[in-house]
Amino acid sequence: MKELQVKVMAVVLIAILVALIIPVNVFAAETEANIQVVKTESGDYIIYVQNLANTEFKFAISQNQVDEADRNYINSVSDAAGNQVALIEKERVTEGTNYIYIKTDTERYMNAVDFSENSTQVFDKAKMQIVETTTNRIATELLTNLEERNEEVDGIQYTETVGGLKIIRGEQDENSIYYYQEGVKLPAEKYSELKELADILNSEEYEEKDMYSKIEFAKEFYSLYEELINNATWQQVENLEIRQPIDAQKDDQYVVLLKKVTEDGTEIYDAKFLVSYREDEEEKIPGKTETRVVQETTKLPITGDSIVLFVVLAVIIIALIIVFVRMKKLQNKESKH
Repeated sequence: MKELQVKVMAVVLIAILVALIIPVNVFAAETEANIQVVKTESGDYIIYVQNLANTEFKFAISQNQVDEADRNYINSVSDAAGNQVALIEKERVTEGTNYIYIKTDTERYMNAVDFSENSTQVFDKAKMQIVETTTNRIATELLTNLEERNEEVDGIQYTETVGGLKIIRGEQDENSIYYYQEGVKLPAEKYSELKELADILNSEEYEEKDMYSKIEFAKEFYSLYEELINNATWQQVENLEIRQPIDAQKDDQYVVLLKKVTEDGTEIYDAKFLVSYREDEEEKIPGKTETRVVQETTKLPITGDSIVLFVVLAVIIIALIIVFVRMKKLQNKESKH
């Protein structure tokens, strides 16, 4: 019995010694993290991890999947807004797929990220800037005085004015050429979606998003915006004025896509979200709107019935003359007696 107890105690001691020498892995199994990868102007990369904006973490990067012991972990850093991010210098990234390892005190993540030039996983900071400045890259002003109709009909002047856009040309744009995609009245497939996203972009809802969510939103906006730009049918702007859609009535919503080509060939795109305008007016023209009544003797057509009436009338007149003559004769006789 004592020998059994000694053996059990020996096993327990050995287990304790092994635990002290070889640490027990308390981390959970590696899973894929929700991340947003942004490429900066310098070519470095910033990785935002969902739900870790306020938590310090460690990260490592390698071209191939490697074991824990071969990972060179470094600490996360704060970006300008105070978010904890993984900052990866461009020298540490190779073309194609790289593996990103992230760990906290309790969690471990591993993500395969494609760092190729046209990767959909990497979002350029320049694209983020394009999204956030949409509607402001090409200066315009609203118009409500574009003449649609101006004509005189029966002494009444009819005028119709509609709305549109006027491009504001800056001093640096004297030689720029402007193009536009004819306004699309809403609702319309994809354009309505872009309008909804633009409304969010210009609201407090967007401002209140964390950086991870802003990048996620910007990717959706940019993807749709780029598709519409690439499929647009461009026509040159004349007199710097763009009319609203011809079928747009007052207060209809519509979207206009714009393109500016600068003197050096640089192309700048923008989108405008507008409300249409339309006014109709009728005005009497003095001296041309009086009502004139013209009296005219009706001329009856000569028919068989008309001839009969003329004959009867002639007979009656002759009879009256005869009666009148006889009465005169009788009066003369009586005067002689």
